[in-house]
Amino acid sequence: MSNMLSEERIEAFLRAQYSLWSDGRYQEMLAEFRQVAPNGLTIEYVGSEPLDGWQALDDMWQEYGNKCSTELVAVLVNGNEAATYVYNHAQTDDGINTLPSIETYTFENGTLRIRYYHQSVS
Repeated sequence: MSNMLSEERIEAFLRAQYSLWSDGRYQEMLAEFRQVAPNGLTIEYVGSEPLDGWQALDDMWQEYGNKCSTELVAVLVNGNEAATYVYNHAQTDDGINTLPSIETYTFENGTLRIRYYHQSVS
């Protein structure tokens, strides 16, 4: 497999993206994504169709940027795949609402596929 990232690089990327998101440093976070996924990004909210990842990140930032911080509870990296367990701390009118998510990442030939398993807010 060409362009295979090391497990250490994958873990460093994951830790950086959550930290940058929580710090409100969106452009720096995007730069991290572009380094690990120069050939494409796909984001899927499990149960829905996969989305263009770049547009999905923009949409996510518009809706949740600086309103929801992330707490990385666990990160597991095996080969070119990773899974994270995250607490999402969303600021609401009633205070902080914490929702867990499990997120999986597959890095392959300069592409990144992310799948988000999260509770639907109804």
